[in-house]
Amino acid sequence: MKVVIDTNVLISGIISTQSPPACIIDLWVSNKITVCVSSEIIEEYLSVLLRPKFARVGTPQERYKLVSQLVELENTLIVNPDFKLNIITDDPDDNIILECAAEAGAEVVISGDDHLLSLSAYEGIPILTPAEYLQRFF
Repeated sequence: MKVVIDTNVLISGIISTQSPPACIIDLWVSNKITVCVSSEIIEEYLSVLLRPKFARVGTPQERYKLVSQLVELENTLIVNPDFKLNIITDDPDDNIILECAAEAGAEVVISGDDHLLSLSAYEGIPILTPAEYLQRFF
C-alpha cells in the first residue's frame, strides 16, 4: 500500500516508540508499506527533526542519518510533482503532502495535522490519523 507520511507522524514515531506513529514507522522499515515522498517532504522531515528541541533523538548528524536511511529504503517512492496546489490556505506548506499523494497515486495520507485531517480526503485519497490507519488496514 502506498502512503504519504506527514512530518508530524514521522517525528512522533521517532520520539515516542510505543505509539501509533511508531507503528507506522515500523511498517515502513519492515517493508509492509511503501512510503511516498518528494524532495520537499524530505527537506521538511530534515528541517523539523534538526531543530534543537529534538536533540534528545541524537546529534544533528545522527538525526540526518536516520532520515536518510528511511528515505533510502527500497520501499520508499520518491516523486517530483511538477504542479503546486493551493488547497490548504491556512497553512500552505501542508500542500506538499497533497501534491506528493496525487503525483504518487498514494492510497492514504497519514497525518496528525488538523488542516489535512479536516479535509477527510483529497481526490479520493483518505487522510487518516496513524491510529485510524492502523485500525482500518492493520
